[in-house]
Amino acid sequence: MKTLILSSSLSENSRSFILCKEAYEKLKSMDIDVTLVDAKDLDLKPYHIGPTKDMENLANKISISDNIIIGIGIHNYTISDGLKIILSGCFNGAEGKFFGILCTAGGERSYLSTMHLTQICMNEWRMIQLPQIVYALKRDFENNKIINKNVIERIDLFCKDFKKIGEKLL
Repeated sequence: MKTLILSSSLSENSRSFILCKEAYEKLKSMDIDVTLVDAKDLDLKPYHIGPTKDMENLANKISISDNIIIGIGIHNYTISDGLKIILSGCFNGAEGKFFGILCTAGGERSYLSTMHLTQICMNEWRMIQLPQIVYALKRDFENNKIINKNVIERIDLFCKDFKKIGEKLL
């Protein structure tokens, strides 16, 4: 099972990247073939300008992966512009793939904002989503580490379920 973890945040202090890194380590320890891509290391351009070499490489990684985990930060109750650029420019090879969402937000009221990403992935590429997400708040982190044990437990469960269901779908 080839899994791609995509941290879509462009922020240097990305908490969603911390979630992605934690999931990466967990899946790696479960002998999953996993790759972590950090969007802040990519040269991203809007779709109408044309893809960059980084975007073409990411599109290839998406195409050859069996499934995808997307790390997002919620901004004004929706996904970021960076993720929108990635979705429109790199996700053509995501058709029918299994996916999961790792999410961070500044407050408790944004938890339904992940549904925007769910709608895009399910409607555009008929992707299948892991029924649960990991949703963490700013207060769950300190010094670039997860300090809330409940969040760590949810990541563990997310990874176990992602592996179990992902393998059944292959």
